[in-house]
Amino acid sequence: MRTADVVIVGGGVTGCSIAFHLAERGVRDVVVLERRFLAAGGTGRSVGILRQLYPTPETSRMVLHSLRVFQNFQEVTGGDAHYVQCGAVIAVGPEQAAALARTLEAQQEIGIQARLIGPDDIRELEPRIDPFAVGAAVHEPESGYGDPTGVTTGFARGARRSGVVIEQMAEVVGIRVEGGRIAGVQLAGGDEIATRVVVNAAGLWCRQIAQMAGTDVPIVVGRHPVFIIERTPTFGRPHPIYLDLASGTFLRPETGGLTLTGFLDADEPNHPMDPEALGADVRFDEVARIMERASRCIPALGDARYQRGYSGAFDISPDWMPILDETPVPGLYAAVGMSGHGFKLSPAVGRMMADLITDGRSSVADLAAFRLDRFGASADAGDGAFSHSYLR
Repeated sequence: MRTADVVIVGGGVTGCSIAFHLAERGVRDVVVLERRFLAAGGTGRSVGILRQLYPTPETSRMVLHSLRVFQNFQEVTGGDAHYVQCGAVIAVGPEQAAALARTLEAQQEIGIQARLIGPDDIRELEPRIDPFAVGAAVHEPESGYGDPTGVTTGFARGARRSGVVIEQMAEVVGIRVEGGRIAGVQLAGGDEIATRVVVNAAGLWCRQIAQMAGTDVPIVVGRHPVFIIERTPTFGRPHPIYLDLASGTFLRPETGGLTLTGFLDADEPNHPMDPEALGADVRFDEVARIMERASRCIPALGDARYQRGYSGAFDISPDWMPILDETPVPGLYAAVGMSGHGFKLSPAVGRMMADLITDGRSSVADLAAFRLDRFGASADAGDGAFSHSYLR
């Protein structure tokens, strides 16, 4: 029987970041188990947006920490995040303008570079945007997008250089619990690894992993369709990231004259999805609806050509915030419920989980805000009420 100090289940951006940061903390006997290949789950279907508007001081500190890592990813990991600092405009309707101003003020105190702007400022910043439903917005000049798969492999390669073992096509089918605590994991091929620490970073499959140990996490897998459209040659330079919360639409530029777009309606919990359906086709009515929204936000996209779409997915917690904690089964840790924040917060989550496992506390942000027991009795259900907000 093999042994390891820590076994991480899941080879997405979260699991690989945790492995990298554990190695940085001096934990060398770490094994990452991925059922398929690195970034094969939700990570590989992420649109890779990094925006900094968050409703709590803890998540604001986490995204600022992560931004600095992305901006210096080669120096930190030796890999390439392919980070494009194109800037982001995040807009809200008139009824949310005051809350946006309060949120921005708190973020600026933490060190996030952003400014409050109005519809006329948006037109000046990017004349192609039509702020038809906007009451106020923030402009984040340092925000942008990166390559989630590239970030995952960058963390993985950095971890491997420090002695971490990463096994692909290694599906976990059982977790052994002895004397009330974690004792090991069983693999589909019949192998077993003895360990006293297992980290559940399985993303869309995290409930199945938790249940193998006789516990649960309050997670719903919600469908999040993504659409890729091709801008016309006359469109000109790429547009910035535009998150229009008033109309429920996001637009993110991509190389090759492409734009990634989708809905910001936060109704993913109402559309539960089998994670095995990840990457499935989108519906025609969804294409028609998003093309109408995209061309309303940026009228020049009215001539864009629809290229393709796919079903992405989020592992969503009741408050749309991560769960970073040791579960009621001693030795079983959870880094789950990323709720669409997985890529953008991955450097901070990796560091905080490594801190939690080795020290029980983190200097990045207060871990108490991400405890599993914040959901009370619903922590074993996975079917409670869901509440989402970008603002304080």
